Amino acid sequence: MKSRSPLNIRPARWVTTGAIALCFAVVPAVALTACGDSNSDSSSSSTSSIAVKTSSLDKVEVSGPLSEKPTIEFKPAFAGEKDEFRIIEAGTGPAVASGDRVTVNYVAVGGSEGAELDTTWGGAPQKITVGTSAVLPIIDEAMIGQPVGTRVLVSSDSTEANGQWILFVFDILDAKALPATAEGEAIAPLPNMPAVTIENGVPTIAKPTGDAPTTLVVSQLIKGTGPVVAAGQTVSMQYTGIIWASGTVFDSSWTSGAVDFPVGSGQVIAGFDEGIVGQTVGSRILIAIPPDKGYGAEGNAQAGITGTDTLVFVVDILDAY
Repeated sequence: MKSRSPLNIRPARWVTTGAIALCFAVVPAVALTACGDSNSDSSSSSTSSIAVKTSSLDKVEVSGPLSEKPTIEFKPAFAGEKDEFRIIEAGTGPAVASGDRVTVNYVAVGGSEGAELDTTWGGAPQKITVGTSAVLPIIDEAMIGQPVGTRVLVSSDSTEANGQWILFVFDILDAKALPATAEGEAIAPLPNMPAVTIENGVPTIAKPTGDAPTTLVVSQLIKGTGPVVAAGQTVSMQYTGIIWASGTVFDSSWTSGAVDFPVGSGQVIAGFDEGIVGQTVGSRILIAIPPDKGYGAEGNAQAGITGTDTLVFVVDILDAY
């Protein structure tokens, strides 16, 4: 599983396991990052030694009412010609828009034998953000524009990562538009913190001056009016991170869209956990993170961060759930 953000310093565990945690996406973000080549048009590498008997979603039967876990049936093995989707039943609710947080129930089965790989049925529905590179492109395509209440069948070539195609059935339960940026009362920044300016709606951090702080510093720039973020929640955010010594941007979500991170549970660097928990939704915060709250003495070579680098993040907290 690939992580799009260097905030993730240990293997991420999303709210689901199995097929979704491996192949969903986003995007990650922390766990929903695409694995393998989701744009493959060839089934030549597909499945296993089992002969392909189904290659079209038209030959896949999905049965069961929307209020219940669906059944997926086909003659194994399944291997499509390309990633695709088919609407099983159209909903009547508002249409899903790019950037929405979508709540879904799903079941995933392997194409080689039709065995169930993962499901939310019997547990909590999954929340994903569409149109932000957080999930596989075919899942974005399958959901964006569909009304809430829709059941959709999706096929994805996961042979590179999992040795087989995967078939999903998603029930779209809800869709919520996220704000584009932080919204609330402006707060004067703490002294000695770098300046933050807004360019085309995107916060930019100026190169810091002076010595980097040796302890965690959290400066609120906008006070949001939403609920307080609690440890264990997943937070939707936009962020940019720079290295204090050089002012170099090493990561940003603004080029691809809001991302979701679990906070307060040790899945991101400690300074990020501590800086966000206790803030209110809608806030914009500036966080200076010394090495002991960041990547420690090892640093993060992939991001160009040494073991002595202090990091600075500007974070817009858009939602928490």
